[in-house]
Amino acid sequence: MGKIHLIRHGTTEANTAQMYYGSTDLPLSNEGVDIIADLTAAKAYPKADGAMLYTTGLLRTEQTFFLIYGCREHHKVPELREYHFGDFEMKTHDQLVEKEEYQAWINDTKGMTPCPEGESPNDFRARIRAGFSKILENHKSQENSDGSSILVCHGGVISVIMGLCFPHSEKNVFQWQPEPGRGYTIHLDCGEPVSYDEI
Repeated sequence: MGKIHLIRHGTTEANTAQMYYGSTDLPLSNEGVDIIADLTAAKAYPKADGAMLYTTGLLRTEQTFFLIYGCREHHKVPELREYHFGDFEMKTHDQLVEKEEYQAWINDTKGMTPCPEGESPNDFRARIRAGFSKILENHKSQENSDGSSILVCHGGVISVIMGLCFPHSEKNVFQWQPEPGRGYTIHLDCGEPVSYDEI
């Protein structure tokens, strides 16, 4: 059975401040660096030897990858970047709550309303589906399809991927989201997700 490992980047200052941010290219905070370093020292992460390696190209995923795996060559998949919040980037709920367009966005249960100058939940889901399909196709094309792929990405991205892979789970997107530095290992049988473990 093959494996795809999904690792969420470490904490940033915007995480700590509970801001909406996705496309904003922030570095890890000192706390974020410490969390990843401690987990790496505790051997929490899968080994990179023989695996196909990916980030989304944003600074926080590049830094996290480097802290875990060093200067290894890897692919960048921009389709798997975090949600683009548009005009809501780097703002908190309290800063936005009085805005009509914000209320329209958070109250749209069908996911069709985009953030101003950003994307809708449905747009985001479609983008992640397309990006993850590339990872799956690359994984299947490996000489040893029982090998591993490792993707360092974002909490919202991981939530959507897990929901796509395990649609009959009772978890919602918020429940799927791992803590910074954590994630999931998806087990594949003939290229199809069949089970998972937490990282």
